[in-house]
Amino acid sequence: MNDLTKSEGVSLLNLILPKESLVSVSEAITNAGAKGVFQISARGSVLNEGGFFQKMFPPPAPEQHLLQALVPDDKIEQISDVAVKTGSLNKVGSGAVFSINCMDAHVSTAFPSEISSETNNSNSMNNAANLEAICCICEKGIAEDIATAALQNGAPGPTVTFGEGGGVRDRIPLLRITKGPEKEFVWCVVDKAEADDIFGVMARAGKITEPGRGFLYSIPVHSGLINVSSTVSSSAHGANMEQIISALDELKGGKDWRTSADAGKSQSLKTTFLENLVGLYCIVPRDYYEDVYDSVIDSGAPGVSTNFGVMVDVDNGSDDQQQNEEWALVYTSVGPNNVDSLREALAAKISSLGIDRYAFYTLPIPKALTYLGG
Repeated sequence: MNDLTKSEGVSLLNLILPKESLVSVSEAITNAGAKGVFQISARGSVLNEGGFFQKMFPPPAPEQHLLQALVPDDKIEQISDVAVKTGSLNKVGSGAVFSINCMDAHVSTAFPSEISSETNNSNSMNNAANLEAICCICEKGIAEDIATAALQNGAPGPTVTFGEGGGVRDRIPLLRITKGPEKEFVWCVVDKAEADDIFGVMARAGKITEPGRGFLYSIPVHSGLINVSSTVSSSAHGANMEQIISALDELKGGKDWRTSADAGKSQSLKTTFLENLVGLYCIVPRDYYEDVYDSVIDSGAPGVSTNFGVMVDVDNGSDDQQQNEEWALVYTSVGPNNVDSLREALAAKISSLGIDRYAFYTLPIPKALTYLGG
């Protein structure tokens, strides 16, 4: 791991964008200093506010894109502001921007980033936003039910991405036949006051505590502005429900009124959670992801997931020339005492393959839920 630079002053910048603003925002944040921007195709989730026929024949899920980048803490606010201004993310239905403080990051010298050993933890981590990200990794075909349940309980338009996943059970040949590797990933960012309830309804909708159904977890959000679309209305005039709720938030001076309105309707779970895990993420060129994926399982990790996308960067030779290369984000969740040994094992495997562009980062996972056996 001698060629890896470690930093503890790094945040993961996340952007959820409609296709209309994707190019302009990705170019703007890259020009503002975001390097190694990872673009993942996604779809949105909306509730139909129309009449009977509109609900019987709902519109297709809106096309979205999830952008992620490792950014030094002292630049995260500036780059986020550029994204908000370029994509008009302060408007209802325009998208979302949020940042998550990494526990640490390790990047190779050839990986596109501005992270160095001099990158200090200058961000005000203690001043965390009143937000929480919830993600569910589930079998293909389940995401729609989970996203709808979250929407119906107040989550702003969940985003669904696609990829692969597996675990120790996949080593058994019979299960390899009956359980495919394709996975769906449901993301939503919600107020902390609503997080437990939404976590609960997502778990119930996906039957996450049953064997082979998935893995549900939460991550604290440092800062964010969430304005993804949640509804589709057939009305050509007047305000839709999103706009009404946004107006009430402004009139009430915040979102606390939502909690009081739902008092006595708790949907939180009474079950055994996994607590204080660490998410270990590895970014590598897609051609090598299978080797990293298998190494995670061989190391004894209980499961592994992969998202695929392209690395978007402005070419140094031209302001408007973008280079798109396929990459993979391979990640797992383990106990804090296992992180260093797993990262070292993966780094050794990557080095043996001759890969010189890769990065690791870790995120805190205070709460998770899956089938625990018995």
